[in-house]
Amino acid sequence: MIRKALKRWMARHASGWRSTRHLEARLRFPGMDFHEALIRVTYKRVFGVWPDLETPRTISEKMCWLKINDRRPVCAEITDKYRMRGYAERLGLGHMLNDLHAVWDSAEAVDFRALPDAYALKVTNGSAWNVIKRPGVPIDEGAARRRLDLWMNTNMADHKGEWYYAASPSRIIAEHYLDNGGGDIPDYKLFVFNGETRFVQFCEGRYQNLRSIFMSPEWEPLPFSYKMFKPFGPPPERPAHLEEMIAAARALTEGFPLVRVDFYVHGGRLLLGELSLNPVGGYTVFRPDDWNLRIGDWLDLPDKASLAA
Repeated sequence: MIRKALKRWMARHASGWRSTRHLEARLRFPGMDFHEALIRVTYKRVFGVWPDLETPRTISEKMCWLKINDRRPVCAEITDKYRMRGYAERLGLGHMLNDLHAVWDSAEAVDFRALPDAYALKVTNGSAWNVIKRPGVPIDEGAARRRLDLWMNTNMADHKGEWYYAASPSRIIAEHYLDNGGGDIPDYKLFVFNGETRFVQFCEGRYQNLRSIFMSPEWEPLPFSYKMFKPFGPPPERPAHLEEMIAAARALTEGFPLVRVDFYVHGGRLLLGELSLNPVGGYTVFRPDDWNLRIGDWLDLPDKASLAA
């Protein structure tokens, strides 16, 4: 109990010092930008070797390079779950956005009684900071409010060095609850490299018994997976909206080296979930191991000068 309380206090008041990773980053690389130092230390903890950020080759090295060097304001816009909506609307893709019930600037302001029976509350400048209210299931409003308040006051950028999470204001949005009848809804995560969808991650059972498989744009199983996932079994059915997903993803990612674009299909309608610049925070561990390098070869990094322009 004391340990959990300490973690909560550290997350709220000292997120940049909350683990041995943070301490090592500060002590090993004094004078270096903290998030760059944290990126280097976290990479070493995950892969067992220091990243080569001068001539990056693996997909994770290249994502770490982008976290350090691509500081364009638009990166913060597309990774913020509320601001991303305006970005999609400007591209003529507002019809793909899930229905929005409300937006608040604090957990205290959340009006639970103004919401429908089921909804999803999301803190907009973080990852996986969600409270899901399912149909007919009571919600502990006090506990939900405390959780949201903690997230609102935690700097997500200090977790894996993703600077853009600290560049958008903290908000809470309430979105329409998505459920195709089984208590869950599959999602399709398109990995777009330099404007081209290279593969699609299909996920189902996100709340329990998570399963995931990587498919080609032609919807054929690919011979790699994340280290954490078990064999999927028979591949999922090809989605009817696949070509529409690929076209929308191309429009949404123009001008970006790498973006993961998440989609859902709800009631026959294609919906845009979110945009991620660094899937898994930039520390993807593919198996077999050689795919970390092979996938890295698919990504062409821009010149630093073009990112600063």
